[in-house]
Formats: sequence, structure tokens, C-alpha cells
Amino acid sequence: MKKLLPIISIFLLVQFSFAGHHESGHMNKNGLIGYEMSDDGKKLDIVAGDPSLIKIWVDYVEAHNQRDLEAIDKANADDMIGRAPNGVVVRGSKEHAAFLKNWFETSNPSWEFVYAMANDVPQEDGSVHHWITSSYKVTDNIDGEEIVAREFFDVRIENKKIKEILVASRLVLPE
Repeated sequence: MKKLLPIISIFLLVQFSFAGHHESGHMNKNGLIGYEMSDDGKKLDIVAGDPSLIKIWVDYVEAHNQRDLEAIDKANADDMIGRAPNGVVVRGSKEHAAFLKNWFETSNPSWEFVYAMANDVPQEDGSVHHWITSSYKVTDNIDGEEIVAREFFDVRIENKKIKEILVASRLVLPE
């Protein structure tokens, strides 16, 4: 009995010390990381997504660095849509391949990974939109001049295929 009281005391002390560091709201419900407004104005949760989907996007961008139009085509969903920062919209793999072929021939773009994170947006109908938010340093050669930009991508992945790409860009100017 004399040994039981110190053991229980130590157990309670350890339990309180582990539980004591959690503040109110420390653990978000279901990995909630933000919100998105739907087209009809409803607030949808954004939750932490499946990080294994990041590899699909990273491999896809690497196929661009390798000029592998076949791999890019295989990774695209049939109804893929891409929106570039200059307003260009490409719909489907054939249009995307033509866009890339022209770009690769007239320039020499390369992508250098900066970061990526997976996030999901549960929809009102019960489906889930899987997104990868990422950034790359993009180096391009336009009219003989090297241009560097930080590009930010929101990429929707559906059935392990690239469904939608939204791109924003900021030039990196010499200081």
C-alpha cells in the first residue's frame, strides 16, 4: 500500500503535465485549416488533405521540366482545365499539349520546387475536392532575357488525375 500511493501520484502528475500544454482551440476539429466561399456564397471548410497527393503534382511538374508531353497527357483528367496568370485558359489535354509545345519551343521554362501542401474542401453534396497548393520558382527565357518568377498553383486532383490548375505569378526582380 505504501508503494501504491507514490505510483498513483506520479501517474497523476505525468497525466496532468501532458494534458496541461493544450490550450483551448489547440486541436482543430477534423484538421480545419480555413474556409472557402462557394459560388452560391456558402462557407465551406478547408481541412488538411492527403499529403500523398502532393507526389502526383510534383511528378507532373517534373514532367514539364523533362518536356515529357506523354506523361503530362497521362496525368491530365479528360476535362482538365488550366488558367494561366496572363488570362490564357486551356481546356483538355490536346489544347494543353499544344500550349506547352509552343512554350517549350519558344522559351526554356524550368520549375524549381519551393513548397506544397494538401487540402480538401468537402462539398455540400458530400463529395470532396482535393487540392494541392504549391509554389515554384520558374525561370523562363523570353526574347533572350532570363525572367524569374514565383508562381503559386492551386491544383485540383480528382481520381489521381490533374483536373484543374489555377496559377498566380509574381516576378522576382533584382534588388
